[in-house]
Parts: sequence; structure tokens; C-alpha cells
Amino acid sequence: MVVLAYYCLIIIAGIGFGVFGYINNKNDSSTNKDKTEKVEKSKSSTKKKKTSSSSTSDGITLDQFNNIALDSDNGTSWDTIKPIFGTPTSHSTSNVQGVDVDVQTWDKVVNAESGSSVSVGFANNHAISKTISGLKVKRDSKIDIQKYAQIESDQSTADIEKLLGQPNSYDDSSVNGTSINKLTYTSGIKGDSGAKIVITFTNDKVTEQTQSGVK
Repeated sequence: MVVLAYYCLIIIAGIGFGVFGYINNKNDSSTNKDKTEKVEKSKSSTKKKKTSSSSTSDGITLDQFNNIALDSDNGTSWDTIKPIFGTPTSHSTSNVQGVDVDVQTWDKVVNAESGSSVSVGFANNHAISKTISGLKVKRDSKIDIQKYAQIESDQSTADIEKLLGQPNSYDDSSVNGTSINKLTYTSGIKGDSGAKIVITFTNDKVTEQTQSGVK
């Protein structure tokens, strides 16, 4: 009996050790699996961040252009614009409404034709003029001579954009309380090749309009 009890204890101990080892192995396997999943998730997160960073648009957007405030005293400063727009591709001087300005130009514009650019003129380190050209515009219908004939003096820029749509170029300046804006249309026009419409505003009222080749 003693011998039989002794063998029974050995068998029970062996079974217990085997079960314990199986549980430990299972836990170790689960732990290793969790570690592997965490490493994979970490790699996946790193890849996503890199993809997001590389997908940033390279160029100046119309929204960024619109956010430039024009005023000889309170206009957006060169120190504010340069970190956002980067190093300009060219520099020149010009005269805007009787004021000499330093003009900085960039040739990378988002959603624009080849040869497009953004220029900002500074006086006393403040922006007083800005131009963006060559914007791509998709129109629901072509601009014809009948639409052009609907332009009237004293209409606002909002009125004209409602009538003709978004222009392909903006040219704005503000000096001593006088703002002058030009909207230029070069695409989606019914007429000759190279047809163009230019509308000038003074203090947001139409003061001049010209067209060439529109039918």
C-alpha cells in the first residue's frame, strides 16, 4: 500500500508539473504575441506618420494668399510670411500707387498652370500689394460676351465673382486707405484663343473693365 501510494504521488506530481508547464508555455506564448503585436503597431504608426508628412502640398495655396493682410502700417510682415512661404525665387522693386516696394516672388503655386507665381510687395516691412496668377479654374459654363455685358460700374468683387466665377489671377494693393484690385479671367472663355477679361476695382467698386477676343 505504501509503495502504491508512493507511485500515485509521483504520477500526480508529474501530471501537475506537466499542466503547470503547459500553462507557463501558453502564457509565455501569449506574452510574446502581445509584444510582437505592439512592435507591429508601433512600426505601422511610424509608417503612417511618414506618409502623412510626405503628402504635404508643395506650394502656396489660394487660402494662404488670401490671408495676407495689406496695409502700410498693419499689413502682414515679411518676418511672418517668409517662414510660411519659404525662400523666394526672385526679388525686384516696383512702384505701387506711388510707393516704392520690394517685391518677393515665388513660383510654386498649388492648383495652378505652369508659369504661375505669387508676388508680395513690402514697404516698411509690411505687405501693401500681392498678386497670384495662373490659377486653374473649372467653370460650369463658358464666359461669353453676353455675360461680360452684364458687368456694371460700382459692382463689387463679390458681384463679379458671382457673375463670372473665380478669376485665374488676383492683383491687389492697399495704400493710404485706397484699395485697388484686379481680377483677370483667361480660361473658360468663349472666343478667340488667348481671350481675356480684366476688371479693376477701386475700394471694391468696378472702375474699369476690358476684354479681348471674347465672343
